[in-house]
Amino acid sequence: MVSNNRFLQKNRLPTYLITAILLLMYSCTTPKTEHSIYENPDWAIQLTNAYKAFNKSKDPKSADLIFKATEQMPKKNWENYFVCAMVYAEYESKQKAFLSIDRAIEYGLRDVELLKDIPEFNSLRDTPEWDELISRVQNVLNEYLLNIENPALFKELQELWTEDQQALSTYEKEISMLDSNATLDKYEELFKPVEMRWDINKTKLDSIIRIHGWPRNQLVGEDGAKIAWSIAQHHPNVFFKKKCLALIKEEVDKGHVNPNFYAELNDRIARDTWQKQTFGASMGNSEPYPIKNVEEVNKRRIALGLFEPIEVYALYHGIDYNIPSKAEVDSLDQLARTDYQSFEHLYHSGQTDSSVVFLQKAIKAHGAISNEQLFSAALKLAKSEENHLENLCTQILKVLIWREWEGRFDILRHSEFKSAIRNSKWLQIKNLLNESRHL
Repeated sequence: MVSNNRFLQKNRLPTYLITAILLLMYSCTTPKTEHSIYENPDWAIQLTNAYKAFNKSKDPKSADLIFKATEQMPKKNWENYFVCAMVYAEYESKQKAFLSIDRAIEYGLRDVELLKDIPEFNSLRDTPEWDELISRVQNVLNEYLLNIENPALFKELQELWTEDQQALSTYEKEISMLDSNATLDKYEELFKPVEMRWDINKTKLDSIIRIHGWPRNQLVGEDGAKIAWSIAQHHPNVFFKKKCLALIKEEVDKGHVNPNFYAELNDRIARDTWQKQTFGASMGNSEPYPIKNVEEVNKRRIALGLFEPIEVYALYHGIDYNIPSKAEVDSLDQLARTDYQSFEHLYHSGQTDSSVVFLQKAIKAHGAISNEQLFSAALKLAKSEENHLENLCTQILKVLIWREWEGRFDILRHSEFKSAIRNSKWLQIKNLLNESRHL
């Protein structure tokens, strides 16, 4: 992920894809009383059209559209200007590139290393204006650091994030060298250092929370607050995420952290537990993950303090999204229920592998099938000796526990689960159940 303080991961993603992730990390905010701006956002229409053009052709003309639309925003998004600067620099439009970077600095850019790392800016680096620009950003950063209450804690959070990113980078390099015959066990083995790092970061963040409360803007700066949120996002334990979510909400209500952090984490929890999200902050490859009462999503976004409508937010991720009608959503949910029935029919007919395809399709609808149906499916999968079915069975049980389903303790009463799930994973299930007792 990308933003200030070197969230950039070098040599891992194309620059434009990095930028899309960068925009995911950011959401403009506005006081919750400014409804008139949101109800008739001409700037949002302009920005929507600009990003549609940009996603089709990343050239100076589409960058011009983004720049002009951003100029109309009541609260400017510096990353929009940064995107424009990269395009202009790549096409040798130096004057426009420097203007765009100036505007980005004016509205929040303060990462000197990010500027130095972007290859599209190579055409600017031999100019006198470049040295002046770097000096200016450094001064902005120095002033920013002076206003942080606890610089040492900010540095500690930076170090935790660096370790997180290094662990992931090492993992990605190692799996890139595997051949096509590599087993799932091999992937899991290589991923263990990442999981260990996430556990270390969780423990350290828990300690920080006990001493300081949730890391908020005044305490560790916006960048430190973002790192704390990112640590919560990465850890796979949903109960930990829920704990952090409640703390973030308290700080959002006080205006001490970006409300996008609450939206992102809330919707990540929904995604992790196969339920419909609230704010549309969690994006798939071609559309947001399923959203509850989707026709009301933009009202919920503005009530929280998010500025962009979901249509604009989706375009930040290269997704051209139109809110579906209630009839379209109901049709998809009905299809998921039909898929579940197909799963049961095929399973009882002895076509286990084919049945699982329909079960997975039903799960993707998020919330269309009941907890009891998921539990029944897990019992059926437990009777198979296939590794991939064991993994799906285990994941279903975790989801039911994370949802705090009232029947979750029945898991321990069924010998099928203990027999089907390997010792380490069975221990995870037992630990999660025990953790859920104390919520």
